[in-house]
Amino acid sequence: MGEQEVHKRSDPATAWWTDARFGMFIHWGLYAALAKGEWVMYADKITVREYEKLAGDFNPQQFDAATWVQLAKDAGMKYIVITAKHHDGFAMFHSKADPFNIVDATPFGRDPLKELAEACREAEIVLCFYYSHVIDWHHPHSLHKEHNNTWDYKLAEKHFPEYWEGKAKPQLKELLTSYGPVGLLWFDTAGGLSEADSRDIVDFVKGLQPDCLINSRVSHFIGMGDYVSKGDNEIGMSGEDQRPWETPMTLNQSWGYTDRDQVWKTAEAVIKKLVNVIGKGGNLLLNVGPTPEGTIPELSAERLREVGEWTRRNSDAIYGTEGSPFPAELEFGAVTTRPGRVYVHVHNDKWPAGGLVMHGIRGEISRIYCLADPEKKELAFRQSVDEGLDLHVLKVELPTEPADEHVTVIALEMAGEPDFDRTLTQLDGGRLQLDVPQASVTLVREEDETAGIPALRQAEWIFKLVQPGTYELMLISFKRHDQDWPGLYPEPVVLETDGSCLVTDPAEDGEDPDSPSCQHPYIPIRSRLGQVTWLEPGIHTLTLRSSKLKDPSPKFTEIWHADAVKLRAVRLVRVQD
Repeated sequence: MGEQEVHKRSDPATAWWTDARFGMFIHWGLYAALAKGEWVMYADKITVREYEKLAGDFNPQQFDAATWVQLAKDAGMKYIVITAKHHDGFAMFHSKADPFNIVDATPFGRDPLKELAEACREAEIVLCFYYSHVIDWHHPHSLHKEHNNTWDYKLAEKHFPEYWEGKAKPQLKELLTSYGPVGLLWFDTAGGLSEADSRDIVDFVKGLQPDCLINSRVSHFIGMGDYVSKGDNEIGMSGEDQRPWETPMTLNQSWGYTDRDQVWKTAEAVIKKLVNVIGKGGNLLLNVGPTPEGTIPELSAERLREVGEWTRRNSDAIYGTEGSPFPAELEFGAVTTRPGRVYVHVHNDKWPAGGLVMHGIRGEISRIYCLADPEKKELAFRQSVDEGLDLHVLKVELPTEPADEHVTVIALEMAGEPDFDRTLTQLDGGRLQLDVPQASVTLVREEDETAGIPALRQAEWIFKLVQPGTYELMLISFKRHDQDWPGLYPEPVVLETDGSCLVTDPAEDGEDPDSPSCQHPYIPIRSRLGQVTWLEPGIHTLTLRSSKLKDPSPKFTEIWHADAVKLRAVRLVRVQD
């Protein structure tokens, strides 16, 4: 049993959340009125006095809590996280702690969170709140590491305890005492918050609702909270997180409502990303940005309803499942499991015409069928064992055409409890991807800030190669969309395996097609490192040295979009025998 499975089963507090797998994020606030996203007050340096004027006209008469909740349910989402207060300091609930709220400051005069709480109870959806606990551009004493209102207030005059004790904690108490059970509090952007204040807010929340979960963004110190919130739009690598984790993702490229961003993900893209996340054991928190009138844009609703048609057909492979037991990703999709079942999620555009071949499933399989097939027609299959390689091989005869839209789930029923070979093994086809978290990373050279010399680290992978031959080795990097490639790798990367040594200056050789893991603001890039020939199958070792390898045990949470380039993996692609 892997560490992630141990954590889940030994911590019943997070069980409802990890079983849910899929939630709706809602960014809605006063900023919707300007249709430029939730950071508009900061980006345009709008004064508090001018920003407050927006409230006088904010009247979302078309808001209907039941409609929002039904849309989440139609999409297959099990919980909702809504912005109770974002960085602009405007409370989307009736707050006695601060009159800058939707009931007291607008003609709307209603508490939408009260209405959402009732609608969620009726629909059996778990209601959760986002709360910006450190950044508050409206309050004179909110103090963040970098994102402060300096056009209205002087940094030198800020006294953080006045905000912390006078607004943040009183409003959190209101949220935790006025709306019934709260599934989780989603904190954001804790830069500069002390470890003492981080623990203070965790204890404060747990003292009011012990079962309320807290995400890791409550603090920038590693290990805080009940689960890990990845960076905005960040999908982790295989094996990256040993604690329960989630990816917060947008349907387009913005969070709050905007009329400028029309780069929308298709339903197929969302389903593939959902499969990728849950196949790695994570949750997907998918965001919508309602209009100032109180409606969820119809294009967002259409996408969610289409995703929901797929989740309804494949619910057994989503909710209450574990992530893949295999450390290597499948080229054509993902794997989820539950006791007695293995679900193979196959992307339709990578449908294996010659049948499905997988390695590493031990134990007897009793039957196999397409989950979306209402008749559950059994598929022919064969299991065999290569004793020399200690390799368990499964071959499945698939239908000529996929059985579902976008992604087809193949259900494997086991005669007993599933048993897996958890060695880093070539699972399918002629490809093997070695993600950085699967390696042992050691420090080769200390950083010298004075001389401008970065730390140098070495990653070592030990893996089982099934098909010997010549392989093209490619470095997989994520490049931030606003960066040029030259200079991102300031020194060559060095790769060694079985007596071969490649020293290469990584080039931008092309985008990685259809990457389910890469999201805005990054672009997936392939860099050819050269070719290596392995003459024999079996266990091999590969090492890579680069200054772009990160400290595997950081003290602080990394800001996801801070790096110009991220070294993600080495990919092996077989080119000949």
